[in-house]
Parts: sequence; structure tokens; C-alpha cells
Amino acid sequence: MAGSLKQVRQFINSALQVIYPSLCRTCDRIILPQSVFCTACIQEIKPIVSIFLPLTSGMSMPVFAAGAYQGPLKALVLRKFGGDMLASKQLAHVMLATMPFDSISADLVIPIPLHWWRYAQRGYNQAVIMAREIGKELQVPASSMLVRSKRTSFQSRLDPEERRQNVFDAFAFHPWYRIKSMPNLQGKHVVLVDDLCTTGATLISAGKTLLPLKPASITAVVACRAV
Repeated sequence: MAGSLKQVRQFINSALQVIYPSLCRTCDRIILPQSVFCTACIQEIKPIVSIFLPLTSGMSMPVFAAGAYQGPLKALVLRKFGGDMLASKQLAHVMLATMPFDSISADLVIPIPLHWWRYAQRGYNQAVIMAREIGKELQVPASSMLVRSKRTSFQSRLDPEERRQNVFDAFAFHPWYRIKSMPNLQGKHVVLVDDLCTTGATLISAGKTLLPLKPASITAVVACRAV
């Protein structure tokens, strides 16, 4: 019986793929199921080296990105403003396919939060969706333990110094953790997730918020980074 049901599902999926083929998210060419971009668009993604952001005098946070903030990756990131939740999942899949997660220690995945006002406008947080997909693949929990405690301006509209001031003390722990009990991060390897890194000010602010819990390491992974 189970075998018959599996065959039925496979037949339905095959039929749907013929009727509604998967399309490249940039150019609408037909692509293989589970793919995000066609071969031509993949070749437009510019790989970039990882960087290190200082958290303390003795601790830095590596930042890995799937590519530069341009071309297909930029187009997919910008779809968040149109309410395209699927784009967030697809960004996570691109990251999983292109970044060295086998060499990144991870006990917990934490998304960079949105302020509640911006969340209300958009209806979702793309970083949460990405973190869940990545956590599922890495088989580690994803936790929204951070909240954005102040309403910040869009980083893209500010110069580097204004960006640092904009996100200074912008994060706090979710009230649920403050009321109940703080999570035990001592000795744990934490991975921060976001869609875009510009100057790194947002990631630094979030990382410093986690430092009092004494994690063994904090690593940031982003879909793309401005260069």
C-alpha cells in the first residue's frame, strides 16, 4: 500500500512539473525541480571571500556569504519587499549549496530579527524563514531569541558611521527568555543568519548582545554581502 501511494505521489509530481515547470527566479528559463537559478544565472553569481568582524579585542566573528550583492542574488533578496516568502527559502537553499557548512560549527541558528513595526508591514521575517531552512538541514534548532528593541532606519540609506549608530544597542533578548530563564549558550557554537551584510554593523550589534551568554563561537552566514 505504501509503495502504491509513493508511486501515485511521484506520478502527480511529474504531471505537475510538466504543467507547471520550475522556472529560474531571475530569467524565467525552465530549470530542474528544486533548483533556484538556471546555469547562466548561476554563473553570474560572484563568489566572495569570508570576512571577520570584531566583537571584542580577542574575539572575531567570521561572516560567510553565498556571493556578492548583485545580479541574481540581489534580485532574490529584493523580493522580500513584495512579500515573496518563497524567495527566503530559496535563498537558504542557495546558501546551503554554495557555502562551507560542513566546516562551520553549529549548535544553534539565530535569525536577525525585524522590529515589530516592520514585521507588521511585511508580515514575515525573511531571516527567520532562512534560519529554519538552514537549521533543518544542519539538524540543529533555530531560535528567535533576539528581538530588535528599537526601530532602526534602513541601513542602505545611511553612511558607515550612521549605520553603526543606527544599530547600536538595537537588540535584546526576547521577553519570554527574560521572564523564564535565559538560554544556556555557554560553550555553544552559534550561527547568526541574515539575507544581507553591508558594513557588518547589524551583525556586530547582534553578536555583542549574545556575548554575555558566553558562547564558544559566533559565526554569521548571509545570502550576500555588499562589496
